[in-house]
Amino acid sequence: MLTALPKKLRRQIVAWLCPLEHAVRKLLLAEAAEIHRAHREAALRAAAGPRIIRIPLKGMYVHPQRVGSGSAPLRGACGAERRAPTSTRHRQPDLSRPDSWRARFSLALPRDPRLVPDSRAPRIRPLWGPTPPPPPPPPERAPRVIREEDAPFRLARRFEALRRVLENPKPHAERLAHILARETRRWTQIAQRYWWRPCRTNDYDRDDPTLVRDALGASLKGQYVFSDSS
Repeated sequence: MLTALPKKLRRQIVAWLCPLEHAVRKLLLAEAAEIHRAHREAALRAAAGPRIIRIPLKGMYVHPQRVGSGSAPLRGACGAERRAPTSTRHRQPDLSRPDSWRARFSLALPRDPRLVPDSRAPRIRPLWGPTPPPPPPPPERAPRVIREEDAPFRLARRFEALRRVLENPKPHAERLAHILARETRRWTQIAQRYWWRPCRTNDYDRDDPTLVRDALGASLKGQYVFSDSS
């Protein structure tokens, strides 16, 4: 049935899906702010008391256990069993099992407008000797091939990613908190821009027209947690 969706019905589904994803991102921001606040308070409490630093001893030889001695060999030791690498990149997805899809919810983080790619970054020219030639331009990227027959599956994968977030939002909120805490050191306004970022469409759920507004209100204070250094 994934390939039986007409384009008109697909556009209607996307117009309903985008506001729902937008509201979920705002709620994840509120959860990420609480996680970041708890980590920061725990770090302040740990800094006030004595610190215990554990330094692992390196260079010590660990004898591997003999095979057949009744216990499993130590991992990381000499002669330890290694798992064969398995590649699932080119494996075809099973359309009858959505839980096996590689569906990751997109956080849609804003990009830093001051960030310059390496190809356009300024070069430091030495004041002595001949001037080196400019580096060659980067090769052009091949255009992304989007097959029309894969569009229904991509839509179904977005629904599966959204379902996983609603079922267990904690790991996604922790990932967002880690990214915002890291990027705030370079761009202090990323949390505010993330909260102000609008929805891709202007549609709303007629059964719950205040959904996005309530999500924005729940994450209003969360945008200032990451930039607050007190």
